[in-house]
Amino acid sequence: MLNRKECQLSIRQWQSSKGNINEILRVFPPHFMFSVTEESSSWVLKNNENECFVIKMGIYDDKAIVIFYPLDKAGNEIELKEYPFSYLGPLETEIKFVEQEVKTQTKVAVLSCDLKVTSRVIEESQPLYQHQIECQDTILEQVEDWRNESADWFFKQIKETEGESIFNLFHVPIEDLEGGNRDIVGLFALKYSKIYSEVLPTIIFVHHEGTVLGNSKLQSIQTNLYNWSQPCPPFCKPKGG
Repeated sequence: MLNRKECQLSIRQWQSSKGNINEILRVFPPHFMFSVTEESSSWVLKNNENECFVIKMGIYDDKAIVIFYPLDKAGNEIELKEYPFSYLGPLETEIKFVEQEVKTQTKVAVLSCDLKVTSRVIEESQPLYQHQIECQDTILEQVEDWRNESADWFFKQIKETEGESIFNLFHVPIEDLEGGNRDIVGLFALKYSKIYSEVLPTIIFVHHEGTVLGNSKLQSIQTNLYNWSQPCPPFCKPKGG
């Protein structure tokens, strides 16, 4: 946990480093990620009052970090004495991306009054996403794009805006953390935005594969991947605000 002053100093350090490509790539190489511990997830879920929460970028102890901020019902940050954070770093073990589909088959048979089968109909319905979750192949491609092109993306932002257009924070739906009973992995990715007609950074949250494989009540498409976060800039108004 970091106290408010430590958070503010680390955030300012990130913002002052955004114009230096060498510094950005030093603290934030393409393969770095972060972990949301069970303790941090529980803390955010307990303190958050909004459908979104915020992840802010910072530099602390000469390393890049993310800091987790809860929001009130109006979309404002809740002022607390301290906040959980996580260092960015390489993966320590491989992770699994899981996507599982459950199809529904409906059989209807009609029996006449003289007990003859007059009709048999079999209908299969495809599962529907509860949200606009992109398929696993698309998300894998977005993660690979970050690994291969994030350095060029940072360089472009620094060349065009002196780094001002590089994200300071991400707005994240609170459900990206819900249902996770183990640490959650946060991967950075590049995702195309129809609004801005360009690729923008996002965060992919990867829950343990057991959240899908161990679920015996599947009714649609289930996945352990969540990718609804939005960077600020350019998206600086939370959905719940």
